[in-house]
Formats: sequence, structure tokens, C-alpha cells
Amino acid sequence: MLWLPALCSASGAAPIAVADASAVAVESALLEPNGAVDILSAALLVDPWMCRWANACPAVEAATVEELAEHLANGLSHRLASAAPHTLAYTRVDEVAARDFAQQAAGILARAAQSVPFGEPALDSPGFYREVASGPVGLGEATKDYLRCAAGIEWRLSRLVQRLAWFEKLSSDFDTQLEQAKLDAMKELAYGASHEVNNPLANISGRAQALLRDETYSKRRRMLTSIDANAIRAHEMISDLMLFARPPALELEATDLGELLDKVAGELTTTADEQAIKLVVEPASESFTAAVDPTQMMVAIAALVQNSLDAIGHDGQVTLSVAREANQAVLRVADTGPGIAEEVRQHMFDPFYSGREAGRGLGFGLSKCWRIVTLHGGNVKLESTGPAGSVFAVRMPLSTEES
Repeated sequence: MLWLPALCSASGAAPIAVADASAVAVESALLEPNGAVDILSAALLVDPWMCRWANACPAVEAATVEELAEHLANGLSHRLASAAPHTLAYTRVDEVAARDFAQQAAGILARAAQSVPFGEPALDSPGFYREVASGPVGLGEATKDYLRCAAGIEWRLSRLVQRLAWFEKLSSDFDTQLEQAKLDAMKELAYGASHEVNNPLANISGRAQALLRDETYSKRRRMLTSIDANAIRAHEMISDLMLFARPPALELEATDLGELLDKVAGELTTTADEQAIKLVVEPASESFTAAVDPTQMMVAIAALVQNSLDAIGHDGQVTLSVAREANQAVLRVADTGPGIAEEVRQHMFDPFYSGREAGRGLGFGLSKCWRIVTLHGGNVKLESTGPAGSVFAVRMPLSTEES
């Protein structure tokens, strides 16, 4: 007989005794998370000990066995692990006299019959519980095959719970650790590139500009201009790398986000016009003020807009808007581009990732946006995409007086 924690009760609540087979059902649910609800539902239909354990959850309002099983299955390993080792205690059935066990089981089941929180006819019937409690050790024909002693469950379940909880923690920490490792590697690369590459690039650009001053032959002028432009582009990419790896400290100030969108649109209107793309800022229904670094936030939003311009290429529309959702301001950039392929979506915020097969450019645009927005305590996500276009959403906390 195992003692399991009352998962929904207040902290420190006494553990609930269950039969060995009840613990096997819990073990099976842990090993088969996709089928956990079905496993626990089946156990609840034939196992009065499982019903008693489930009834230790007074806060649950479940109309069916499936609803109760779904609640029990939700975060099962984590909740059991947080209660272990004190409540995953084991008591051997043979240490309890058969007669006392029968009386104890009969009393438990009788009380359980009065407080089952769901409406299954078999479980609502007190006769079901009387039949279950009528056997020599409190077990009736309906459950005696199910409630057999499961050898080794006293140590298997506790170790399984601890192991699964460890894996869940490892999985939840992985993304954070990976992100930090990526940033650390980017810093090292940025420092090396800024010292070892920027100086040669400056030399190349300077020599090309010097030669241009005296060059009259048109073909050589075009070549020198291209050399200078590409040297400058490489320098800008290294600057973006430095911004991503080690961004400057934020200088926060109360900023009207609607006005910020207008400024971004004003800076990129010429570029949009050259591509025959209409740049629209939807008027906001109210004023939204957030504590942000306006210069860096403009860089972030401009990167999203430029990304949309690159996606469309020629002829289309990019729409900027801001709205309130709960205590956040949501800035959206919607375009009429070709959408983003599934294989591109999982990498599109990575530096230097090329998504040109989906119409997206190469460089630091989206990763720069992500870095700036997360530094502000917000987040940026691809909200929707398809043949009709894509929508990116930047969510930022509003100022305290507005939230």
C-alpha cells in the first residue's frame, strides 16, 4: 500500500493511502504521457483507492471521469516530485492484519461513495462500494483482478517520479542555457571580428574612396564604388554583431508608441516608394505610453519593417499598428509578402540565417529586433503567416499608470 500526496490539497496535507495497483496506474500514466488521461480514467472506473485519492482534490470541479483524470494527469510527475520523498512512502500490506484492513477499506470506500465528484452511474452507486468492500480483505469481484500486489512498485514509482522530474527540469532549462551559450559565443566572435576585421575593412574603404577621387574611367569607378559599398556593408554587419552580443545600456524614457511608429514609417517611406510598396500606419484608438529606449526601439521596429519590404520585393503594402491587450501594448507589422516557410520559421531570429527562399534577406534584422525587444522585457513573435502575408507582433509592458 502506497501513500501518495493529495495533489490538490494545501501544502502539508496528509498523504492518501492507495493500493499497489493504484500506484501501477500512476506509473503507467507517467510512462505514457500521451495516454495518461485514458489510463487514469480506466483506473478510476475500477479502483476505489484511486477514487479516494482523486477526492482529495476539493478544488476540482469535474463532471466526468475524463475531466478528473485530465486534471490528475496535468503536471503529474512535477507535482509528485515536489511532494517526494515524504509522501511517497510505502507500507507493506502484509504488515496489516487482513481483518483490520478489510474494516479500514470498507470505511474508506463508504466515505468515498458519499463524496465522489463526478457523475458516473457505477461510481455514484453506494452499492458499487459495498460490493467492493465485501471481499475477505475489502476487495470485491469487480476489482480484485485489478488490485493485485505489484512487485517492486514501492521503489519503482519514487525513482521514476524523481527521474522524470529531473528530465522535465533539464528540458525546461535547455532553451535558456542554449540561448546563453549562443550569446556567449556571439560575444567572443564580435570582439574578435571588431578588432581583426574592422581595421582591414576601414583600410579597403579608405583606399577605394581615395582612388575614386582621381578616377575618370566609368567602368573602374563602378568597380571602386562596389568595393567601397561592400566594405561598408561588412562593417555594418560587424556593428550589428556587436549590438547583438553586447548592446548598449538602455536609456529608458516615457515614449508614445504611436508616435514612434510614425517616425519609423517616415524614415522608411523613401525606401518603400522605390519598391512601389505602400507603408501605412493605422491610427490608434488611444495613446500608449511605455518606458523604452526610443532610439533602440525604433531600430527594432525598423528592422521588422525592412524585413517586410524585403519579403514583398515590389508592389504591396506594409501596415503598422498598436493596440492594447491586457496590460501590454502590441505593435504589429503586417505585410502582403509570400509568407514564411515552416523550415525558415524556427531559424528566422538567428543571426546570419538566410531565409531568401521565403523572400527574407540575410543579416541581423530580425535577430537585432529580438535582442532589443527582449532587453526591454517584451517579446517578438511571428503571429501569423501564409500566402496572403505575415504578421509580426511585438508585445511590450505599458507604463504603470496605463496598465
